[in-house]
Amino acid sequence: MGIIKDRYDVIIVGGGIVGLTLALLLAKSDKRIALLDNKAKVESFNREQYDVRVSALIPASVKLFEQLSVWDDMMALRVSPFTHMHVWDGDGRGKIEFDAASVGVNELGYIVENNVMLQVLWQRVAACAQITVLNDIQLEYLQRHEHNPNIELHGGDTILSAPLVIGADGAQSWLRQAAHIAITEREYEHHAIVCTVKTEKTHDKTARQRFMPQGPLAFLPLETANSCSIVWSSAPTYADTLMQLSDEDFALTLTEAFQSQLGAVVEVGPRAKFPLIMRHAQHYVQPGLALVGDAAHTIHPLAGQGLNLGLADAALLAKLVLQDYAHKNERIKHSTLRRYERARKADNATMLAAMDGFKKLFGNDIPVIKWLRHRGLNLTDRLDFVKNLILQKAMGI
Repeated sequence: MGIIKDRYDVIIVGGGIVGLTLALLLAKSDKRIALLDNKAKVESFNREQYDVRVSALIPASVKLFEQLSVWDDMMALRVSPFTHMHVWDGDGRGKIEFDAASVGVNELGYIVENNVMLQVLWQRVAACAQITVLNDIQLEYLQRHEHNPNIELHGGDTILSAPLVIGADGAQSWLRQAAHIAITEREYEHHAIVCTVKTEKTHDKTARQRFMPQGPLAFLPLETANSCSIVWSSAPTYADTLMQLSDEDFALTLTEAFQSQLGAVVEVGPRAKFPLIMRHAQHYVQPGLALVGDAAHTIHPLAGQGLNLGLADAALLAKLVLQDYAHKNERIKHSTLRRYERARKADNATMLAAMDGFKKLFGNDIPVIKWLRHRGLNLTDRLDFVKNLILQKAMGI
């Protein structure tokens, strides 16, 4: 059997939330799109239990899903709105609170399980005639030919080519590495523990986060009034200790660390742990190639901005590419890709720097720094104009 060759207008490597969203955005044109994913099967939504992986979606991301007509389907499965945020320093002397009404919206955002988004997006992609999905594949190497990236699949019997190849394949991006795009990488010296818990008191649709010297602890409200998704970031050795505790001991430790803000933690689900690493690609684009989402940048989860940044990447790249197509361009101009890179790299670098600064600021136990931290939080909490500007920026409105 000979080598099979197939040509598309766009190839997207990676079938995660950002890659699927980008494919649907680009499908608004009449172009042929190939979506490549190395998973044989996507985990489906389970009504009986919460996915341990959740994301906090800001209104700008929700609007993007509304434009794709997928938000209603996600809501029909399960989304968890929150209307308030409460953030405080470890000893409780500095705090800041936000509420949706102050900026004229009904919700500050939504906590959405990753498998909810994936199931809806995959169903929509499967129904889209312009998108060809190739699952359970292993990429072998990237070959350039006259500025068109050619991607050969594992086994050597299939070659796919396109004028534009996009990497949406996560933090360990195969495409980024195959294109020899360097990254700036630094460990946050934190591991994050995530799980679903039930608490004695109801969460009242409030996202809560306590900053401690060893790392932040967040309780994110879920649909059930007594259920939260927690993200606990701490030093790797302490995270290992927490993972080894029994469910009962972990619940007691968690209740104490959260200062019983929601009463006792009465039940904990399966725990998962992963290292937190800051990554930023030195370049987002090359001729005929672009990176989006975690393939281009990863960030500390303390502000819940990771997926939102990736969706913003997808939205802008798709907008610029569709503009090129509207002008009957068969090949996406490199100047178009550079416009995407300049805009998104600047925004993402600002957010990366901010999260790095927050981590260092709140992880510092020097008395004068603690005093300044308390004063800053409390002062900002009293300045509604400043507080609302911060909130509007975080929400993407």
